[in-house]
Amino acid sequence: MMGKHENKGMARPQIQSLDSNPYVAPRRRVTSKLSGPALSQITIQAIEICQAIQSVESSVTLIADKATMVRVYIDQTSLAGGVQLRGELKVRKTATGPATYVPALEDLAADPQDATKLIDKRNLTGASLNFRLPTTVTAAGALLVEVNRIWPAGGDDAMFGGVTSSTVEFVYGPPLRIRCIGLRYVDTGTGQTHTPDAVHFAYLRSFLERAYPVPSVDWSQIVVEANFAAPFNDQTVLRANAQIAAIRSSEVDNGMDPRTHYLALVDDARGRNFMRGRAMGIPDAAAPDTVASAPCGVPNGFAGDHDLSYADWYGAHELGHTFGRFHPGFPAGTQDASDPDFPFEEGQLSDADQKFVGYDLGDAGLGIRLQALAGTHHHDLMTYAERQWICAHTFEAIRTRLIEEDRQFDPAIV
Repeated sequence: MMGKHENKGMARPQIQSLDSNPYVAPRRRVTSKLSGPALSQITIQAIEICQAIQSVESSVTLIADKATMVRVYIDQTSLAGGVQLRGELKVRKTATGPATYVPALEDLAADPQDATKLIDKRNLTGASLNFRLPTTVTAAGALLVEVNRIWPAGGDDAMFGGVTSSTVEFVYGPPLRIRCIGLRYVDTGTGQTHTPDAVHFAYLRSFLERAYPVPSVDWSQIVVEANFAAPFNDQTVLRANAQIAAIRSSEVDNGMDPRTHYLALVDDARGRNFMRGRAMGIPDAAAPDTVASAPCGVPNGFAGDHDLSYADWYGAHELGHTFGRFHPGFPAGTQDASDPDFPFEEGQLSDADQKFVGYDLGDAGLGIRLQALAGTHHHDLMTYAERQWICAHTFEAIRTRLIEEDRQFDPAIV
């Protein structure tokens, strides 16, 4: 069934890819003849390779072809004076393979008086030399990451030691296949018609690309007339789910990829008509035919969100249910605790040990900047708590379910 405003494969606004990097060809810098600040040997404390959520040991699975950042942490107290440090990585798929040289995104303003502990530096993007890896090196397989050069602005290359290299493995992950359906309805109290704005689709798609354990999002969207009107009641979301389930059945019968998850968006009319989201069940095994519906609107601080749409984390939450994810039970008393295996206190991304930090690599087209999300300050997207992102527990579980769904239709996938 095709609806009005069909927009399958809609071109997005021109957005600079997180993976785009013009410095993918091998390059070497001619050593400056200028004399920069004197440096003692630099000590590198750690190298962290991160996507959406990570530990300093890079213990969370790295998804092949997903936007990836490398953080190099430096013991600043080993420096002789304050200096702007620059850096360059050498990365290669095998120890003897061709190398790609990657420059740091920006300088590190290093201060020898800064004794910030590594555990706290991870919560500050400006406390490390940061590098975005080009997609040419994030294919499935091992990757050797080496610190190739560090130097002060205007100076010669510095000596460095400590943790100078790291080898990580990128693993295959299926794309996230999403059909997003906007449901247009009439408010019988005002006579107005309400349709989800384009910004809500854009923010949801971007959030899924940045947070979910996928290399890409295979996205299509349409807007159709809802089979309900406002004001809403507890049955409204059930009717929404029934409607999009029928649309999905028809479209799959006519050639839609059966691995595609369907999600409805219903505009809240600036808070006048809020439809609480819901999935049509939480499957124990791979079941991409499980549909869900979510509200959308301008957050104005809703759940700690101050951008242009809350469709992003709310939609990701309801989709999480279709991948078999249950509620962790936080905040206590506001949701059921149906996920007995949730590992982190208070629904956070990390316990008090701060082992895990969330990473939002940003979306330039939507004005979303690169951020480190402190694990004890942010919460998993399956909670009802504020400041939501994805924790390692949810990341790995959705990754596993996506692979199970792929195997359901293609047993050759390993």
